[in-house]
Amino acid sequence: MTAPTRPVLRWHGSKWKIAPWVIDHFPQHRVYVEPFGGSGAVLLRKPRANTEIYNDRDGDVVNLFRVLRERPDALSRALSLTPFSRDEYDSLYETIEDPLERAWALVARSFMGMNSKGALEKSGFDTRVNPDGFISRLRSLIAVPDEIAAVALRFAHVVVENDDALRVIERFDRQDALIYCDPPYALETRSGKYYRHELSNSAHRKLIEKLRTANGMVVLSGYATAQYDDALADWRRVQTDALTDGAARRVETLWINPACAAALDREGKAAQQLEMMVG
Repeated sequence: MTAPTRPVLRWHGSKWKIAPWVIDHFPQHRVYVEPFGGSGAVLLRKPRANTEIYNDRDGDVVNLFRVLRERPDALSRALSLTPFSRDEYDSLYETIEDPLERAWALVARSFMGMNSKGALEKSGFDTRVNPDGFISRLRSLIAVPDEIAAVALRFAHVVVENDDALRVIERFDRQDALIYCDPPYALETRSGKYYRHELSNSAHRKLIEKLRTANGMVVLSGYATAQYDDALADWRRVQTDALTDGAARRVETLWINPACAAALDREGKAAQQLEMMVG
């Protein structure tokens, strides 16, 4: 299977660039659950599990992945014929009922917009020319149709949900499950709202409570906050530098629950023993 080589949706908070680092902290698992799927960047780049669940509350992004799976050729053709123009960009925010056209508009406006909020609201038509003489957004949009088939194939056996994250966690939580949570980050850690379904401090608290009682293995993404650090003091905490869409440098944090940390340690020791035997 040809793996996707680039994202087909520009989405705020996408983990595409740091996905390999995130996946390095995933132990073996039979069931994989993403309660806050977004652009699906981590799922697209990780090895398949027996069962995989993608969920998001945003109906537009869920519709995109359903169309990707059911009508990839039609979506690819529509995107390949899309003019990179200001008038076209303005029209992409009109209310659209047809699922295929709705998916096409979401992808197109996400790449034409000035920043990663463009998928959801007008952020300005981006015609900035790079030092190499190219308009990077145009080049990115042109490349998307060639990725559609690979993304559609990767999602062929993924369960796509449009539900409340806590219900999805409860529904699929089991000992051999890995739950990767990448929720909208705490509002105190960023400059504004970027999603249709943000999480209040109370919602973050309920999420933490749900994850602390999970039977499965949990990896939680976020920016460090006192709320998370205090509540998850007994979880493993790892960090890496990352660049935001605006090229600002931030520190990404993963909180790893004890069950997941223990599984990683067991696999690490097993790998070391195998290496010693081979050596």
